[in-house]
Amino acid sequence: MKIINQVKESITPDFISKISSELGENETSVSNAIQAYIPVLLGSVLEKKESVSNLFESIKTFGIAENITNLSALQRTPDTITGLKNKLFGSDVYSITDKVAEYSGLSETSSSKILDLTAIKTFGTLGKEIDSHKITENDFFKNLKNSKDDILKLLPVGLSLSALGFGAFWKPALKKETVDIPSHNYSNKKKKSSGGFLKTLIPILLLLLAAFFLFKYCKGKSEEPVVEDANVKRITTDTIKVPKEVSSIHLDGDINLKAYQNGLEDQIITFIHSPEFNTLTEEQLKTKWFDFDNVNFVFGKTDQLEPGSEVQVENLTAILKEYPGVKIKIGAYTDRKGDDKLNKEISQKRADFLKSELTKQGVGAQVISAEGYGEEFAKVDESASDEERASDRKMSLRFTK
Repeated sequence: MKIINQVKESITPDFISKISSELGENETSVSNAIQAYIPVLLGSVLEKKESVSNLFESIKTFGIAENITNLSALQRTPDTITGLKNKLFGSDVYSITDKVAEYSGLSETSSSKILDLTAIKTFGTLGKEIDSHKITENDFFKNLKNSKDDILKLLPVGLSLSALGFGAFWKPALKKETVDIPSHNYSNKKKKSSGGFLKTLIPILLLLLAAFFLFKYCKGKSEEPVVEDANVKRITTDTIKVPKEVSSIHLDGDINLKAYQNGLEDQIITFIHSPEFNTLTEEQLKTKWFDFDNVNFVFGKTDQLEPGSEVQVENLTAILKEYPGVKIKIGAYTDRKGDDKLNKEISQKRADFLKSELTKQGVGAQVISAEGYGEEFAKVDESASDEERASDRKMSLRFTK
């Protein structure tokens, strides 16, 4: 089995075109991101093969069970993929998606979604190959290890991983990067001729440095100092990190919604307009959840939203009024920290609260139900950091008949 070729062949031009259209992104940017994520995923599997338990079995089981031929950027990420990402990257996943977004020119939200889709394609392809060729765990990792140089070559030169905390596996890639980029290539000739030049340069640098600090000092003296009031109560949000780019979404009439680019509002409107919206059964709709990206509860509260969250509630209200035949269900989730029963109660109260807020806005009839799942679907261990557990704390919605 030639691992890299199998994975690359699963990424077809039609797939890239479809994902680009659904995310509203340039095809070249999407392709560049996928090409970056493939070696990151394969390399991380090889790097973590000893430290992550049941890694081989997870990939094999996912490949057997999952259909990867008709993926959509609008679908919910399978729990297995979320679990594998957490095991392979932990909290570094945000740094990875941000770095790839910067490299490829994508929004952070699109970059994150493309990581999920690439992981589905990669692990789905590997799992199916493992199953169909009856490949053992030992042979799988032996094959992957033999492909190490090819994996490293796939990593784009312009994508720096030096700040992402990767282990020894990526050191050759980082070394290659400094050799290939001219601005980082310090030759022996440069070292030999630098003595006289430095004698002239150092005094100039010292003068510039002194001027800089003088400017900062004068500027600081003229500006009003900022005093932090110790009595101000700080509000801690109890939800996952949100994307940053804001766009305008136009509805019929003169209604324009301000929302995150490719965020909840964009995703559900795109889904409503898609052919599958009217053809999917209730059972199929149960697998397509959309996460709120700007509805945040104050930490430990079930009836108090973090300031700014009302914007997305109002946006959702406007969308439901625009499409009066649409019906939704609200879902609320917690991480694994704390008492199981209490987490279930907290999530149920949060789901009920959001439903009541939408009812106050006049669209309660379209919110068919609200359910709190507690930590039932949480993937991250309760001993993990708060940042790592953030992915399990969320509010979501799905469409229903």
